[in-house]
Order: sequence, then structure tokens, then C-alpha cells
Amino acid sequence: MTPSLRRHALLAGILYLVTHVTSVLAVPAYAQGWIRAGVTLEFALAIGCAGTGVLLWLLLRAHGPTRALTFAMLRAVEAAVILAGTLPMLASAWSPRAPGLSEAAAAALHTAAFLVGQGLVIGVNTIVLGWLLWDARILPRALAGLGVAGGALVLASDLAQLWGAIPLNGVVAGIAAVPIFAFEIWLAVLLIIGRHWRVTSAVG
Repeated sequence: MTPSLRRHALLAGILYLVTHVTSVLAVPAYAQGWIRAGVTLEFALAIGCAGTGVLLWLLLRAHGPTRALTFAMLRAVEAAVILAGTLPMLASAWSPRAPGLSEAAAAALHTAAFLVGQGLVIGVNTIVLGWLLWDARILPRALAGLGVAGGALVLASDLAQLWGAIPLNGVVAGIAAVPIFAFEIWLAVLLIIGRHWRVTSAVG
């Protein structure tokens, strides 16, 4: 790996960890009524999502340019939906200026954005990323397989939630999210360490 790609991998790994820390901390922040803190955390989350999309595109475009670009674009969509979900929460914090928006309505809009951005979209982009990593053979294939399986499981779970087949943000949904969480943490660690990245010929 060249020095520039090594820097990209290191930064991508750090940003992946940032997305997990900010997404986890945003939950209790909103629960405690710290709306501005929650919005700030989700803003950092969105930046992390977009950043990992760009950095992994730079790292993987030689191995599958179409899939690498698709992942980056979907990651940008995910970031945009996350930011859109913060708007009703922020408006509810300014309730004197937006009296028509109740806290319940703001929370419902935020939940909807979470279902689409951090559910449906992330499911698809993780499948694309796992598929690309599988063909590229630059990281362990077990990681790539976990990405494809985890993305498919999250996508199925969120479609089930969308259609009311399982409870929204319930136990089943939480369990379904575990593989994709493990995939991203594992990927982040390997990107930061860097030693596991195997350079091979490009795969289209």
C-alpha cells in the first residue's frame, strides 16, 4: 500500500469508529432531551459517513470502479438522510418558533429518517461494499462475507419494519443489526492497522 493509500485507510478506519461512537451517544442525548447535543453528534455522524464513502472509493476504485462509486454515492445519501432527520428535532427544540411541530411528530420524523438512512440505505451500501471486498481479495474474505450477510439481514429487517411485520426498533431489529455492526468495527480495525491489506491485481 502506498503512503497516500495508507493515510486514506487510516482516516477511513478512524471515521468508521467516529460514526459508531456518535450514533451510539446520540441515542441517550435525545432521550435526555439534549436535542442540540444529539443534532451535533448526528452532524458528526453524517460527516463520518460521507468521509468513509469518499475514502473507500479512493481505496477500492481500482478493484471495481462502478461498485466503489456506488458505495460512495449511497454513503452520501445515507449522510443526507441523517442530516434531514435532525431538522425536525432541532425545530422541536425551537418550539416557540415552530409551534405547529410537536415533540412526538419530530421524534416520528427522526425515526423515519433512521429507518431509511441507517437502515435501508446502509443495508444496500454494505452489500455493495462486501461484494466488492469479496472480489478484490485485499481483506479477509470472511470480512467480506460478513458484510454481504449483515447488509442483507439489515435490509430484510428494515423492510419488515417498514411493512409492520416486526416491531419498529424492537429486539428483532436490534439482533439483525449485530452482524453489520461487527463488520464495520472489524473493517475499521483492519483499516487502522493496515497490515492486513493485500494488494492484488484489479478486479472489474
